[in-house]
Amino acid sequence: MDNYWGLELALSQQQAIAAAVDQWVTGIPGRIPGHTVFVENAGHSSYAKEIAEDGSVVLVIDGDADDPDLVTVKGRYDESGEELLVDGSLSIEIQDYLAVPFISLVGPTVIRFAGQDDWQSFFDDADEARSSGHFVRQLTEVNAVLSERALLAGHGNADSTLARIHITANGTILNGPSGTVIGWVGDELQDIRARAMPLKPESSIASLTHAPEVVAALNNRPWVPRYLAALDAWKFIGPEQRAGTRLVGFGLSLYGAPDSHGLPLPNAPFILEREGEYKLLDTTAGRVFTIGRDAAVLIEAISNLRGVEAAAGVAAVSMGIPPELAKSSAEAVVEQLGHLGIDLLGGH
Repeated sequence: MDNYWGLELALSQQQAIAAAVDQWVTGIPGRIPGHTVFVENAGHSSYAKEIAEDGSVVLVIDGDADDPDLVTVKGRYDESGEELLVDGSLSIEIQDYLAVPFISLVGPTVIRFAGQDDWQSFFDDADEARSSGHFVRQLTEVNAVLSERALLAGHGNADSTLARIHITANGTILNGPSGTVIGWVGDELQDIRARAMPLKPESSIASLTHAPEVVAALNNRPWVPRYLAALDAWKFIGPEQRAGTRLVGFGLSLYGAPDSHGLPLPNAPFILEREGEYKLLDTTAGRVFTIGRDAAVLIEAISNLRGVEAAAGVAAVSMGIPPELAKSSAEAVVEQLGHLGIDLLGGH
């Protein structure tokens, strides 16, 4: 889901600013056409504007409100409980991950990882969701914005595109608020880009002493991108429907999938179960379809195993039908949903 800020991220100035903030927080490129340049010291504003390419947004703490080429930011981003006011209208609360289960999100809230305990809590919560189906409610709300999502979601070296250029108070340039050094004020953009290009994805948290542990935890959980997609999937489910709803793959498998089967790719649709009824949620288009249990079994197996042949074998056992019938049924499901523009493999 792209609309984390309660705005349609389209073409207006306010919408572009919201998208730029999202790009700065998450590290995911493409929210805006250019870079998000975040400037801690207003004295570096002129330099920031020089290196900002077309389509970029320059965010400056205590910047000149009369300068049309930059966006002023008030407040602090590096302390939990603080609030950022962007362009005088977009109010963003900053919270550490550890605090989130104990607070109410009253508006757009950046959930940051300030220390190793935050990261460990995130992975513990992900493990709990995977095994039991219990999700931290606040993480499923539309106001929740996880920082460093590009790294968590496996976007590769997103910062090689210079999605973020973070200029610290002393003029050091990082590839994100907690990133690695890619330059200094005065450097040419091409030199900054050259330093960013070969960096690994985890460079976005390089200034944290526990970065290696975070990377190891992600490597041990290749399903985290699907977990993030599941958090987004909950945002499509209304409050009145949440009670009793379960997401297949998280504490629930319709064919008894072992851990070795893994989870679907992030963009694959979700199967929702509630009171013995099943629905297919296509998060890419926000569509929901009612399906039968047999179809749900086949869809889960196809999405998990990335193909009809393997899926038919396990689904046949669960459904109590011959493998040949399971295969033809699976092919029919894939064909029918394909006509509706739904890719069960999630864009493999």
